[in-house]
Amino acid sequence: MADIPISSTYGALLLGGSVAFALSGIVGLQCVIYFKLYPDDLAKVKAMVCAVWTLDLTHSAFIIASLINYFVTYFGERERIDYIPWSIAFSVVVTAIQTFIAHCFFALKILKSSNKNWFITAPIVILALLRLLAASVSTVEMVRLHQYSAFTKRYPGWVFTTGLCLSAGTDVIITGWLCYFLREMRSRMGSTLMIQLVDTLTLYTIETGALTSVATIASLISWLTMPTNLIFLGLHFVIGKLYANSLLASLNTRKELRRLRTTRQRPWVHNAVPILSTTDFPRQRSTFSESDPVVPDPVEVYMSPTKLQKLEVNVQQTVQREVAGNVRRLDELSVSDPDILNA
Repeated sequence: MADIPISSTYGALLLGGSVAFALSGIVGLQCVIYFKLYPDDLAKVKAMVCAVWTLDLTHSAFIIASLINYFVTYFGERERIDYIPWSIAFSVVVTAIQTFIAHCFFALKILKSSNKNWFITAPIVILALLRLLAASVSTVEMVRLHQYSAFTKRYPGWVFTTGLCLSAGTDVIITGWLCYFLREMRSRMGSTLMIQLVDTLTLYTIETGALTSVATIASLISWLTMPTNLIFLGLHFVIGKLYANSLLASLNTRKELRRLRTTRQRPWVHNAVPILSTTDFPRQRSTFSESDPVVPDPVEVYMSPTKLQKLEVNVQQTVQREVAGNVRRLDELSVSDPDILNA
């Protein structure tokens, strides 16, 4: 390890840590938004959000401790490049726990979408557990060996490799099943509004799954091709943050998706994630009548009042008839179900 350039080791850790801190800030913001939007959520959902936030802060603390170890405590000591601080080791298992929570969250969604088909859901849960086990073993070995040169050997190197493979594979499986159920639902929709809403959910599901998968695969490739530097570890810093943001975004978009489904406004299919604005913070009424006002598309806010009047079309009765028979099914297929943990 002594011949490895500093830029591909310490530089990778510094860059990865910086990106991780930025994502951690987004996690905190999403948690605040969640508690403002959904103060009446089930206690177990709130507990899950608190756990995700706590794990994220803990992970960030481990990153800070490792950077202090490299850049302050042992600054300039090139021989320390091969040393594994305890904080690095524990950051691996914390990332795995964050990943496990996110995988179980979406596995429950698939369970509800498949009418409690455990033949589909059980393999996902098993893969998530195996990924957590592999990361736990990797952490133990890092603490025991204290050297990257020893950790990259056949054992325990293959354990770390297996953990990353399981994580990426589980992401692909979850994304595939969610998209399958959404497309199946789309084929039975007659309303253009409902079809556009399902298309929005499908796009969001694909992009979310792809983001976490790409980060994990990038870390895996760096680990396999460049095991003698720490680029893989810099990429590994951001994985847990992406999973946390994915889970929280799924919870926070529920209000917007409900409004799209129960009002006359058109879903914004050009946006991967429905927009959250300050108008979403007040508690929304659970019922509405034909006299309820039309909620304008945010894009139309910048249009003149004359144009708004010309574009206003009353299609509420039609949407009501078509939505009535599909609301329950769409709730099961949506990636943002309000009662996801009620299974």
